[in-house]
Parts: sequence; structure tokens; C-alpha cells
Amino acid sequence: MTRAFFNLVALISLLMLLPAFSSLSMARDHYVDPGAATNFSGDGNADTPWRDLQQIIDDDIVKAGDRVILATGNYGRLLVENKKMFERTTILAGQDQKPVFEIVDILGSSNWHLQGLTVTSSGQRKQEYRYHVRVDENSQHITVNDFSIYTVADISDWSDVDWNEQAIDGIFSAGDYTEFQNNRIKNVNFGITIYGDNSAVVNNHIENFSGDGLRGLGDHALFEGNVVKNCYQVNRNHADGFQSWSMSADGVIAAGVVKDVILRRNLILNFEDFDQPYRCELQGIGMFGGVYEDWIIENNIVIVDNFHGITVLGARNVRIQHNTVLDVDYFEPGPAAITIRRQNGGPPVENSLIANNIANDIFGDSEGVVVVGNFMDADFDDVFVDIDDGDYRLPDGSEAIDICAADQKVDIDFFGNPRPIGKCADAGAVEYRD
Repeated sequence: MTRAFFNLVALISLLMLLPAFSSLSMARDHYVDPGAATNFSGDGNADTPWRDLQQIIDDDIVKAGDRVILATGNYGRLLVENKKMFERTTILAGQDQKPVFEIVDILGSSNWHLQGLTVTSSGQRKQEYRYHVRVDENSQHITVNDFSIYTVADISDWSDVDWNEQAIDGIFSAGDYTEFQNNRIKNVNFGITIYGDNSAVVNNHIENFSGDGLRGLGDHALFEGNVVKNCYQVNRNHADGFQSWSMSADGVIAAGVVKDVILRRNLILNFEDFDQPYRCELQGIGMFGGVYEDWIIENNIVIVDNFHGITVLGARNVRIQHNTVLDVDYFEPGPAAITIRRQNGGPPVENSLIANNIANDIFGDSEGVVVVGNFMDADFDDVFVDIDDGDYRLPDGSEAIDICAADQKVDIDFFGNPRPIGKCADAGAVEYRD
């Protein structure tokens, strides 16, 4: 009797699992080619592809767990709206293919992975479109990888009017649990803006922008390995390589808390060419509207023409360690500094640290900030391999080697190499190696 009962329970459990196994086994690949001949009816197979991507999404032909593989062609706007999938569903470029979109909107959807798409507004800015890629606040678990995003391919002849009338933002996300990795964003207004919580922005390349390079306004976020370079001053915006500010529940700026964010191994470069037109005075990492709580800012290289190399106004348990922060020319509005201070009218700084950095200058409130193990100098020519050529490695005999304070538990450097090599980790973002 007992054995029969357990056999019955096992059979019932297996039957309950069958729908899940069935849905997994039914996941399929859909092939889409907008240039496919119109004289046959496609069924989504490789040799008879669908012609209309938007239609198969709107008509729910694409199911949870499916992959949609795109051929070269122009697809217009992609809208994924109210498509909440229970498992990862993918839209990707086929091998050696270049699918091109005007705009990508993810609204009220979840568990979508997009990879290898090109998104360009081609300088044809429309009033209703502010972003090349948008993820709204009702979306979750969205990943955007290996995109090429640009307003136009070439801005060499752009005037300030062209910048203001044509450039739109790269990526805007208000969704939670999002990932943006290995995207190439060029010739845009703002680069990547994150409002949602639990997001990762990793290994993206943002080049030529007129707004901010990166914005991080959500909690529990990671910004790692990104390159932000070449800022254009074409309006009254004060551009930052990375910017954050807090907001209260009722929408008051600088009246809330942004928590648990890591900025690690990013390169922020004001400009590459002294003759660049509309060259801005970029603020490096600007955090002017705290409180900022439980932040780690480490192993970044920040090269700007501004006093604000790394500035945190309103800090609670903020660690700024092993960064290289320098001014491009040592004249006003620089030289570039690392600063932690109290936000005007805000609470006092608490339990924060500025340690083992290389910078032109450092300022920390006397109470609430420990400043230790940093290297400052008026002349950095002998500190780096070639400061004029942008090589911020440490040569033999650099004064920044082995001068750090006690171990701050930073075990890699800007390049991902292990540290320390000597008796303790070197100051700055790059550990000396033979």
C-alpha cells in the first residue's frame, strides 16, 4: 500500500512538470529577413524566413525562450511592449549580419536579451524620440549587449546647431535588473542613463557626447570597465563623465539617498585632441546631490580639464581608493581634485575614505573622512611612463610605487592585473609591473 501510494505521488509530480518540460522543448529559432522575396509565405525557418519582425512580436508568434535571428536590413522601430516572458527570450544579429534599427523601445516587458543590433537615428531627430534605446520603469530583466549606437557616423562637419538639433541619447533605462555590456555608443547627447535598481553597465565605449557620458541614479548598481571620452560643449549643460544625484520619494532632487553603487576600472577622458571643436571642460565623476551611501569608487582613470575630478557632496560610507585623477593642463578651471564634503544643508559626512589615489589635489572634510596614502605632486612627468601620450602606467623608480596606506582590499588594478606586486599596492589606478 505504501509503495503504491509513493508511486502515485511520483506519477502526479511528473505530470505536473510535463508542461514546463514541454515549453522548454518547444522553444525555437525564428529567422527574419526584411529583404526576403514577397512571392512566398515565410514560416520563420532559415530558408523561408519571416519578413516582418514587428509583426511576429505583436502577434505573439515569438514565445518565451525563443531566439529571433536577424538578417541584414533596415527594420525601422522595434517595439517590445507588454511582453513579459517567463524565461530569457533573445533577439540577435545573425552571424556576419547587420540589422539596423531607428529606435528600440522596451516597454512593460521582461526577460528579453538583445544582442548585436545597430541603432541609428541617422540625424533625423523626431520630437517623440529622445533615446536610441529605451527601457521603461515597468520592464525588468532586460539585457542589451554588443550594440552599435550612433546619431550619425561622422560629426566632423557638425556645428553647435547640428549637435542640438540632431543628437539624441544613447541608452535610457528606468527598469530594474538590467544589463548593458559591450555597447559602442558614438555621437550622441547623453551616453547611458540608469534610473532603475540592480543594473550593470560594463565595458561600454562612449565617444563624442554633448550631455553626460554616464548617469547612475539607481541603487545596487555596477559601472565597470567603461570608456567615456570626447565631450562637446554646445549648450549650457555642465557635462560629467559620470553623474549621480539623489531624489526623495516625492521627487525633490538632492533630498534622498543613492545606495550601494560600484564605479570601478572606468576611463574618463575629457578629449583626445587639443584641437577638437567645442571642447568642453568635463567634470569627471560628479556627485553633487547626495546623500551617497555605501559607494566604492576605485581603479578609475579620470583625465579632465576641471576642478571636479571626483567630487562627492554628501557621503556615508563612501570609499574613493586607487584612482588616478589628473588635469589635462593644470590651469583653471582645474587642477583636478578628489573631494568629499558635506552637501549644503545636508547631514555630516560619515565613515568615508580617500586612500591610495594619485591626484592633483585632495579635499576631505576634517570630520567623517579619513585621507591616507595618497600621492600628490606638481609635476607628474616622472611618475608615469608617458603622461603626455596618455600612458598612466608606472615606470621603474616612480615615486607612486609602494607608498600606499594599509591594504584597502583592492586586489586588481585598472587593467585587471593582480595587486599588490610589492610590499603593498601602489598609489593610483595602475599597479607597477616589470
